[in-house]
Amino acid sequence: MPSNSELLPKPPEALSFGTVRLQFVRISPGDEARGYAPFYNYRIETMDGKEAGHINFRVGDSKHITIYAGHIGYEVLEPFRGKGFAYQACQAIAPLVRMLYSEVIITCDPDNFGSIRTIEKLGAAFLQEVPVGTEEAGYPRKPGKKRRYLWKP
Repeated sequence: MPSNSELLPKPPEALSFGTVRLQFVRISPGDEARGYAPFYNYRIETMDGKEAGHINFRVGDSKHITIYAGHIGYEVLEPFRGKGFAYQACQAIAPLVRMLYSEVIITCDPDNFGSIRTIEKLGAAFLQEVPVGTEEAGYPRKPGKKRRYLWKP
């Protein structure tokens, strides 16, 4: 029987928006036992090939994704922050997202003002702020909160 990641469509190789291009790295199978869904992983690059971070598109509708982690996750490396790279990476990955979903959840920590600005610039609608306990998969840290947004790419 094929794994969840083997059932996912082949990702587009060439995704770009503005001054960012996404370089496909892999489809991760996730870890069903731990509540992790399969995901597409791309490296965020500048047009001249400098690595600026990464973006993941998680495929599934588990509580972990829809409440805490979100379908989209990204990290922009320090030297590239504040330049709109996360926004451009989200716009670049939007065609892949639309292959599977008409709308997705994006989350961030309440004190991550850069991500809040990015998510709001995408036009995502704020849904709610939810508590996150230490028992939630992927959050081996003190309890906190997540802001949840609905994005229609």
